[in-house]
Amino acid sequence: MLINMKKFCFIITLLLIVTLLSSTNESHAKENQLKFEKNSALALNYHRVRGDSILDKILYYGSNSKELKMYSVSEKKFEQQIKWLKAHDAHFLTEKELLHYKAQGKFPPRSVWINFDDMDTSIYQNAFPILKKYNVPATGFVITSKVGAKNYHNLNLISFKHLKIMKESGLWEFRSHTSNLHRLENNKSAMAKSSPKKLTQDIKQSNQYLRNHFDENNQSIAYPYGQIASQNIPPIKKSGIKYGYILEDAAVTPNADNYLIPRILINDDSFDELIRNWKGFKDE
Repeated sequence: MLINMKKFCFIITLLLIVTLLSSTNESHAKENQLKFEKNSALALNYHRVRGDSILDKILYYGSNSKELKMYSVSEKKFEQQIKWLKAHDAHFLTEKELLHYKAQGKFPPRSVWINFDDMDTSIYQNAFPILKKYNVPATGFVITSKVGAKNYHNLNLISFKHLKIMKESGLWEFRSHTSNLHRLENNKSAMAKSSPKKLTQDIKQSNQYLRNHFDENNQSIAYPYGQIASQNIPPIKKSGIKYGYILEDAAVTPNADNYLIPRILINDDSFDELIRNWKGFKDE
């Protein structure tokens, strides 16, 4: 009985710590404003969807990792975000639809495109079931030469088998996140350091993988770390890419540069700060 009481007290203490850290984290959230563009769409970009176990919460709130804070959202919050978007009549788009409306020059009101970078296992385990539950389409940007890799820059990437299941659900489309250029070399993106020839070859290899395994005629790339240098764009064009995505707190408009299409990085705070307060979801 004494041992069980000790375990109980230990769990209660951990829960109090998690709650305190969570409250402290939320109290420091920034008050940002996402500029409203009447004819626009929101491209919401996710990386990791954390589990909601006590251990997951302790690891998150006890971590000093800026990357973990910036590039992840909890499973519970992810579902809350999808439910909120559904309740506010979001018009969920595939990437094909996003680009169609962009070229046409007119987006449906409250257009939202859900997309994921890297495709680590948390997306399959935690995000995919929620997207299926609410019938929401999504785009996954895949590091094609690293599919199924373990501990790739602290990530376990989704296996080919599970990517296939996602594709067969009818909700997913896959695009390029490079073949083997998603890494840092001396704190600089490998893509930025690559020669035009190497960059062109890498993207062509990535496109070939998507064509062979998922029947995707890919023309898009999400730049590693959401950044691109101007000198990289000509070889990217040469490789067959027509659309490139960066990370920026801005809506997608018809006149946005096709090689600098903005996506909003979503984490535990940014959805509440930016998306809930966006005028596009307010009654007009």
